[in-house]
Amino acid sequence: MSLVRRICFAGLAGGLALGLPGPASAQQIGATTVVKNDVSRLKGAQKNALAEGEKVFRDEAVQTGADSLAKIVFLDQTNLSIGPNARIALNQYVYSEERPAGKVALNLLKGSYRFVTGDLDKKAYEIKTPVATIGVRGTVFDVWTTGGRSVITLVDGEVRVCTRQASPQACLTLDEPGSVVVVTASGLTPAPPGSATRFSFGGYCGANPGLCTPTRLSEGGAPQPAAFAALCGR
Repeated sequence: MSLVRRICFAGLAGGLALGLPGPASAQQIGATTVVKNDVSRLKGAQKNALAEGEKVFRDEAVQTGADSLAKIVFLDQTNLSIGPNARIALNQYVYSEERPAGKVALNLLKGSYRFVTGDLDKKAYEIKTPVATIGVRGTVFDVWTTGGRSVITLVDGEVRVCTRQASPQACLTLDEPGSVVVVTASGLTPAPPGSATRFSFGGYCGANPGLCTPTRLSEGGAPQPAAFAALCGR
């Protein structure tokens, strides 16, 4: 290992020793790369503020307040941008650089999001809202969801959207950028590109650098303390 790499790893270990959030037994699945205003992690009855560069862990939830934004980059380089008044449950995450197989299961409980797939096989991703299940095919898509209504807009690639009811289940594939589907408990309603029902996360991007720009975590997915950022290539 080179001297620079040893310094980087030593610095990260020191940061952990100083008490950066996250129990040693929890599985780290990524880190925040953008945090604006009120962003919190929820674990059981505990609620703690999240800062930029902090690790996030499996089986947590992340919540944003009004006029608040966040971005999580996962270990497989999936990018998830989160809008105001949102809540997401980090349900399942299995990833190893040594194993091509993996699983990403996220539950978008409410709010607005932009999802950009990472390095895992596309069939590994399962994104849910209260009324929809979204299967991805190498994709960028936007989601706006409330308890009973979700609007999914394809930005690039392809997604297959299904209702969550086991029977009868309806599904629709979006493969044209800008195409939209509205999902409720009663079924799916497709809308053409440019439809008034279209939701776009892009309105949050321009004034918030880094929120929608593709981002990769450093080697191993570890967020780097500011003192080591330049040296370690953040």
